[in-house]
Amino acid sequence: GFGLTQAMQKIQQRPWFHDDLDQWINKLVENPYRKAVIFIDNAGVDFVLGVLPLTRELLKQGTSIILTANSGPALNDVTFNDLKLYLESAEEKCDVIKDAITNNRLIGLENGQKGPCLDLRSLNSDLCAQMQSVDLLILEGMGRAVHTNLNAKFKVDCLKLAVLKNEWLAKNLGAQQFSVIFEYDPAPEVIS
Repeated sequence: GFGLTQAMQKIQQRPWFHDDLDQWINKLVENPYRKAVIFIDNAGVDFVLGVLPLTRELLKQGTSIILTANSGPALNDVTFNDLKLYLESAEEKCDVIKDAITNNRLIGLENGQKGPCLDLRSLNSDLCAQMQSVDLLILEGMGRAVHTNLNAKFKVDCLKLAVLKNEWLAKNLGAQQFSVIFEYDPAPEVIS
């Protein structure tokens, strides 16, 4: 009996434990991204009510999107085969997504992972090639954004998005269970 309604009652309201949302929106308004990659996490409601609307909004701003999912199954994570089905269904219901898929502005790729964490050393080579021109990296979910990459620094803007569902992990970060992390880590400025 734990569904969306119960989750919404437990998840921290704003301001969040780590809340860079306003800073990121200001950046987005001033300078939209050219190309983003989103490492997606959970199937179901998280994807349909979280990743898809975010993807749609970025597409409307002119951003090309790579959605990348696990190559093999892990917990309740979206697999690449799931992602293909999700995108086919979304394409039937949303003209923005349909147009983006038709024009190769929205593509789905497998990431080479078979677990809930994200080891960036073992990404799929096709994904690595596509990521060469990315200016926004989005790590979604506890495994990808917190367990394995919370302190990682990147050469492009990065969002780390997660709900801390594990009580032990939350406490070790100085938070409470169901606290929210929305961390915007801008790319380092290049000094010429």
